[in-house]
Amino acid sequence: MDFQHAREVLNQFNWSSAIDVLLIAFAIFAAFRLLSRTRAITLLRGAVALILVLVILGLAFDLTAVNWILQNGLVALIVGAAVIFQPEIRRGLDLLGRTGIQDLLAHDPTEETIDRVAESATRMARERHGALLVFERETGLQDVIDTGVPVDARVSEELVEGIFFPNSPLHDMATVIRGARVVAASCELPLADEVHGGARRVGTRHRAAVGITEQTDAVTVVVSEETGEISIAQSGRLERVAPGTLLAQELHRRMMRRPDNDREASGDLERVTNE
Repeated sequence: MDFQHAREVLNQFNWSSAIDVLLIAFAIFAAFRLLSRTRAITLLRGAVALILVLVILGLAFDLTAVNWILQNGLVALIVGAAVIFQPEIRRGLDLLGRTGIQDLLAHDPTEETIDRVAESATRMARERHGALLVFERETGLQDVIDTGVPVDARVSEELVEGIFFPNSPLHDMATVIRGARVVAASCELPLADEVHGGARRVGTRHRAAVGITEQTDAVTVVVSEETGEISIAQSGRLERVAPGTLLAQELHRRMMRRPDNDREASGDLERVTNE
């Protein structure tokens, strides 16, 4: 009987049904994409996992009360989610209105963006201009972005070097890059309590570079104004890298690597924990 019903449903499926399904799928995808730019996505994942567990247990053991709540509480769950994630929904709709669908879908930095950041860091290292740049990846950094000054401009060497020019209004703290755009400057980052692997202590800029990578999957590039050295932080580890082409190659490699593999050692880089 169930198989027959399924055949009847499939026979009624037409092009309008396909459009209907695609629109709903895109709406769900867009909602997850917007929430993925904030740390609220971890809360949403936990809630979805809990609901799935309840559904499986309810079906497996015929739990009457659990099944009734799941069947009749869908509207309440949707309303509750809208209330809980109201700030993220507002930010997402504002972002969609300002940047369009293309920038909404584009999340990872482009090759051109990475090359421009590498060139900027190389120039600043040569001039001994301190800098701290954060590449947003899967884990959203909206709460960090909200602590800074909105920029919302495409990445360029002139823009990055202008932000970190000594005594400029935005040169302190961090600049966050999302996709191909500098979204904010002068952002506050959490500081790492300790940077492992070296004998000397690091400065505040390097502790901040490591701190944000301990809590998220971000990749940070930090330039020391004291030594002119360039370092990359990822997964709570700080490693020195040569400027120029080698820096660009290392950034490309890290951006292409899956977050699950970010903790693997990179043998050709020198671990640093000092300024």
